Amino acid sequence: MRIERHKTGARLIQGGAILSEILARPGPTHSIFDVLAAAVTLHDAAAPRVAMLGFAGGGMIAPLRALGSAATIEACDLDATGFELFEELSSEWRGDVKVDVADATDWIRNGRSKFDVVIEDLSCLGEDGEETKPVVSVTNLPPAIQRRLRQDGLVVTNLLPVPGVSWRSLIRQVAEPWERGVVVEFDEWENRILLTGPTIGRASDIGHELGLRLESLGSELARRFLTKNFSTP
Repeated sequence: MRIERHKTGARLIQGGAILSEILARPGPTHSIFDVLAAAVTLHDAAAPRVAMLGFAGGGMIAPLRALGSAATIEACDLDATGFELFEELSSEWRGDVKVDVADATDWIRNGRSKFDVVIEDLSCLGEDGEETKPVVSVTNLPPAIQRRLRQDGLVVTNLLPVPGVSWRSLIRQVAEPWERGVVVEFDEWENRILLTGPTIGRASDIGHELGLRLESLGSELARRFLTKNFSTP
């Protein structure tokens, strides 16, 4: 992992992938992190309690605060490097953010209280050196997340290609506890974002609401994504 500084903040880079875009003040990153932030605001709680599995450098916090969210963030990550950089650049405006150095599966399993929103943004380097999802993202985590989610809760998963696994199979495994979800696709990134939960809405409605939020944020992604309904067999 390396740090690349620029005039508006810094990036955390692993291999050839940007793990986090950390801004020195609230605003859009013009990347996937804007969509993660906009998705959090789909929950109608005034100050939702949000869990982040895989904090890295907290790339979604700057757009989230720019959207006016007062969400409380509780997060975990195996490496404290990103949080230390986030603290350096964002401490004056970050809001209520707590990060534990911990394994994501242990962290979500050992807690007792419920969350309004859970963000799953874990990644690892595959054998080919490309960024992919760890095995726990499709095995242990979905049911563990379900147990920590409130009845009207929302799960937001940042999906990456997994060698030898089709997108449909990957999404089906991650979405299995909720039976259906909404997939957000992009032209310029391989990532797909999966929105699931007990009361998830239709793709057309979610796409409209995400677009409105991204436009208000000033994100370049406002008109550069597509939403699709997904259901498990």
